[in-house]
Amino acid sequence: MTDAQTAADDWRRLVFDETSAALMLIDGDGVVLRANAEAQRLFRYPAQDLCGRRLCDLLPDFAPVTSPCSGVFGARRDGARIPVFARMTPLGPEPGANMLATLFRLAGGRKDTASLVERAAGLEEANERLARFAFVASQDLQEPLRKIAVFADLMQKAITRGVREEIVHANEVMRFSALRARALVEDLLSFSRIVNDELELAALDLRAAIDASLAALGPSLAMAQARLEVDLPRVSISADAMQFQRLVRNILSNAVKYRKPGRPVSIAIRGFRDETQLCLAIADDGIGFEAQYAQRVFEPLKQLHSKVDYPGSGVGLAMCKAIADRHGWRISVEAQPGVGATFFIVLPCCEARAQFPR
Repeated sequence: MTDAQTAADDWRRLVFDETSAALMLIDGDGVVLRANAEAQRLFRYPAQDLCGRRLCDLLPDFAPVTSPCSGVFGARRDGARIPVFARMTPLGPEPGANMLATLFRLAGGRKDTASLVERAAGLEEANERLARFAFVASQDLQEPLRKIAVFADLMQKAITRGVREEIVHANEVMRFSALRARALVEDLLSFSRIVNDELELAALDLRAAIDASLAALGPSLAMAQARLEVDLPRVSISADAMQFQRLVRNILSNAVKYRKPGRPVSIAIRGFRDETQLCLAIADDGIGFEAQYAQRVFEPLKQLHSKVDYPGSGVGLAMCKAIADRHGWRISVEAQPGVGATFFIVLPCCEARAQFPR
C-alpha cells in the first residue's frame, strides 16, 4: 500500500471514529461489520459484541427498504428502548451492497418528536457533509504525497550524482507539496470544528460584527487597495460571533483574491431588512464566474479558476455554506464573468423597522 493510500485510509478512519453520530457499517445481510465509539455508547455494547449482531436486533422497528430514514426505537444491551433517528446510506449501486447506518439519540416527549427528528436530520446532514469533505480531501491529499515520494527518490539520485540544480528543484517541489498537504489537514480540522462544535449563540450588533471582520482583514484589504462601501441598518442578529465573522471574512477574502489583475477591488456591504428578516449582500467587482456554477462554488475543494493564478484549497465558501446551514440561514450567490459576484445571506433579525427594497 502506498503512502497516499495509507493517508486516505487514515482520513476515512478519522471521520468514522471521531464524528458525533453513531455510525455502523452493515453488510448486505444486515449484519454489523464495524461500529464507531458513539455507536458502542448508544447501544452499550463493547465493539466485539456489537460487531456481528443483526441490525434488526438493534432497531426492531426499522424498515430501511421502505423508509431509509426515520425516527424509531433502538434496543439497548440492558433491554431499554431508546428513541433514535436512523438513516441508511447504500455504499454502492449494486443489490446487497454494504450500507452505512447513521444514528442520533433523541430525547424528549411525544410533542418534541418532530423537532427532534428535524434536528437529528440536520446533524446527520452535517456529518454527511463532513464525511464527503474528508473523502475529497483524502483524494486531494494523495497528489502532494505522491509528489513527495517521487521527488524524494529523484533527490536521492541527484545527491548520488552530485547535481545541485536537481537537488534544489526536488527540495522545492517537496516543500511546496508538504505545505499543500498541511493546508489540507488544517482545512479539514477547521471544517470539522465548524460542523461539530457547539454553537454559542448571542445577540450581535450587525455593524460591530462586520467591523470586526473588516479589522481582521485590514492588511490584505490595504494591500489590495480595496475601496469599501458599508451601508447597514442598526439591527441585532442571533449568531455564533466567531462563526459569523468567519463567514464574512471568507467572502471578503474571496473578493480580494479574485479581483481583476492590476486593479483595486471595490466591495459593497449592504443590509436590507423587513419586520423579521435581514438580507446581507456582499458585492465585488472582481473577475466573477458563470452563473451555472452558483451552487458548485459552495462545494468543498471545488475551484473554478486556475490554481496557479489563484492558489488555495477551495474550502472557504464551503465553510460559509456549513456555517449558514448550522444557523438555519440561506446563502446564495449571483455572478457574471468580468462583472463580479454578490453573495446574499438571509437570516432572522432581532430588531427591524425598515422594509426590504422592492
